[in-house]
Amino acid sequence: MEPTYDDKSDPAGLNRRALLRGGTAVGLGALAAAAPLFTRPRTAAAAAPGGPEPSAAELKLTKFRDPLRIPPVLRPRDHGGHDELTVRMRTADVTLHSELPPVTMWTYEGVCPGPTIETVSGRPLRVVWENRLTGNLPVTAVDFGLVKGPSPDPLSNYPGTEGCQEVPGVADLPPWAAVHLHGMLTGGGNDGWMENLVAPGEAQLSAYPNDQAATTLWYHDHTHHVSRFSVYAGLAGLFVSRNAEERALGLPKGDHEVPLILSDRNFGLDASGALTGRLVHKVEMVGAQRLMRPHAGPYTLVNGVIWPYLEVDPRWYRFRIVNTANSRIYRLMLLADGRPVPGALQVIGTDQGLIDKPIPVDGALNLSPGERAEVLVDFGAFRGQAPKLVNTMQGITPGASDRRNDLLEPDVMQFRVADRRPAGRFTLPPVVSPTFRRVTRADLPHDRADRWVVLVGPGAANLPELWEMEEIDPAGITFPSAGVVQVQDAEGTVRTLRRTAMAYDDGKAFTAAHDSVEVWKYLNLAAAPHPMHIHLAHFQVLSRENYDIGGFDRVTRGSARPIAFKAAVALEPHERGEKDVVRVGTAGQITAGPNGTPGELVTVAVRFPVVGRGVHHCHMLEHEQHMMRPLVVTPAAHLHMGGHH
Repeated sequence: MEPTYDDKSDPAGLNRRALLRGGTAVGLGALAAAAPLFTRPRTAAAAAPGGPEPSAAELKLTKFRDPLRIPPVLRPRDHGGHDELTVRMRTADVTLHSELPPVTMWTYEGVCPGPTIETVSGRPLRVVWENRLTGNLPVTAVDFGLVKGPSPDPLSNYPGTEGCQEVPGVADLPPWAAVHLHGMLTGGGNDGWMENLVAPGEAQLSAYPNDQAATTLWYHDHTHHVSRFSVYAGLAGLFVSRNAEERALGLPKGDHEVPLILSDRNFGLDASGALTGRLVHKVEMVGAQRLMRPHAGPYTLVNGVIWPYLEVDPRWYRFRIVNTANSRIYRLMLLADGRPVPGALQVIGTDQGLIDKPIPVDGALNLSPGERAEVLVDFGAFRGQAPKLVNTMQGITPGASDRRNDLLEPDVMQFRVADRRPAGRFTLPPVVSPTFRRVTRADLPHDRADRWVVLVGPGAANLPELWEMEEIDPAGITFPSAGVVQVQDAEGTVRTLRRTAMAYDDGKAFTAAHDSVEVWKYLNLAAAPHPMHIHLAHFQVLSRENYDIGGFDRVTRGSARPIAFKAAVALEPHERGEKDVVRVGTAGQITAGPNGTPGELVTVAVRFPVVGRGVHHCHMLEHEQHMMRPLVVTPAAHLHMGGHH
């Protein structure tokens, strides 16, 4: 089961198929080193605009110096009734910027991000994930903090480890691995259970039904307690599924269909102050309690290149955008001549496939970790210009720096649009997926209670918490009471919820029936947003609502008065399709004050098409190990057999 590569993605015209057939020992890592920054071949064109620009002086690297790298394409081989593929994890030296020394990383097939696995929907797929990693984790983990509170200009904005202390044990982590194909609807035994680890020299065998809609998924390491470091070390890649419906649309393809895999990193400095290329995972620990802020690195990578540029034709392009960062939320805008271009991004797909029609993004496209969006962009409107994709903060001028919120350098990448007559005949279609439909009330269950998950700020262990809840009779309860939350909805109905589980190993798990539909309600009582991910399932977002969370007593850890409805909030374009991750909480700046940002209640309709044991959790990797709970999906007939021999 050797891998099959798309020849046209090879650097320097090297043909990987020929190399593999010939039995050569040259692997992808060596090829990447030979041509560290490569793009798809382009036809001759007029000189493009734009050019390199200096970044913030402290970051020492030039923006837009290197071209966007397109990951090699890996296609499985036909094996009768199913397809097969072998993907190898390797330790490799990877070039992330031409002014930065090669970076030692853990990779899939020697490249970062890993190869894009491209499949045909409806063809079952079996993958052998081979662990050939060597050496300990190639990441230096450090933290820093002020006793008096958060810094107005945290050290996480800058490279190096000065003023920080090393996190013990991280440098000694050996290369165990567990691969999760994020968004693939497969049984629990093939999902990459994070405690079923694979040692170097061993392999994880996974069978994927691969019968869902044409979509953009991604694969990454899911090792329990360690994923915030192993994914940061480079273990992530894209997975694309295609079908006849998608092909019939005539969407931009070939060089005009481009993945944009977003992430952020930080690096070490030597004694002279020069960048070393050593990966540094740096987080701020706030106040005397040492509350950990989620990780945010100052260098933005797209497809493994720091602040790249892409030469484009004046025509429509299709972008598959994936946020693979540990914790950073990307609020993306396209700027031309320094000004936002409303509607430049037309959303046509979400986490789990295409939507019914294109939806323009008038503000920012907000993608939290794990979320994906497919967008169309017409560069015909920017002939001879160099628009930029930037990351923004709410309340900050788009394209401006915001040091307090870890946005020293807001630029993501530059597009260089050729100055010639528009090419191509593509027209934005009024209908994208004729088979997609939004969930209606008739699709929702009427015979079972809603699931409630409450997200709470740091407790006794100084860590954010995920509470599973059950509805109870409030009679005899004194408020506030630990683990008890009352919620008053838009109709004035008050529900009383009691915590049933919080820690990963608290016991009884949410258990759902195979092929059932459930309504889950995520209530965020914390200041920070949380991207919530459900394994073994997919869902549609039904509503997003603001709630007054002033009644929550943070000391008692319960509500003194009901958490009350304030207003409904419109769903964002990328939230209107099938999903597996949803952000709960504002994507904007976290404001000062006793309650931080407004509380949010996000309601989703969840489908469970596969069976097995999985998890649901926050996809901020710095939160994953303590905001995670087991989830079990079982055949409906089995649910009624409990307690019987």
